[in-house]
Amino acid sequence: MVEEFKPVLSPIVNIDHDRERYKITIEMPGVKREDIDLEVSEASFCIRASREDAEMAGCYFLAHPVDINNVDASLDEDFLYISIPFKVPIRGRRIDIREGPSDIGQEDPRRIEMREGRGGLGWGAY
Repeated sequence: MVEEFKPVLSPIVNIDHDRERYKITIEMPGVKREDIDLEVSEASFCIRASREDAEMAGCYFLAHPVDINNVDASLDEDFLYISIPFKVPIRGRRIDIREGPSDIGQEDPRRIEMREGRGGLGWGAY
């Protein structure tokens, strides 16, 4: 028996987070809950789902380590909602932004200069 070919589609995914967890929304039109396979590791998640006319699949890396024992996922209408808490909440430091020009993109004073030398191919000093 020959199996019918189904295209593999990449779902539309929105990955957001606050200081405590990732909040992921994946568009899964026409997919039933029992046809979804979701796997989460400390650094990534993979989704595979099937519907009558296509397969949907994708794997995504996460920048912050997550607690895989407390993942919550629910399918509501055509959207899969996933909440994945961080192992350690994000704690940052607020940075003041100053007015005025930036030194980003300015010429580095340590750059190597070309100079005429043996056949014009010699390198200059720092």
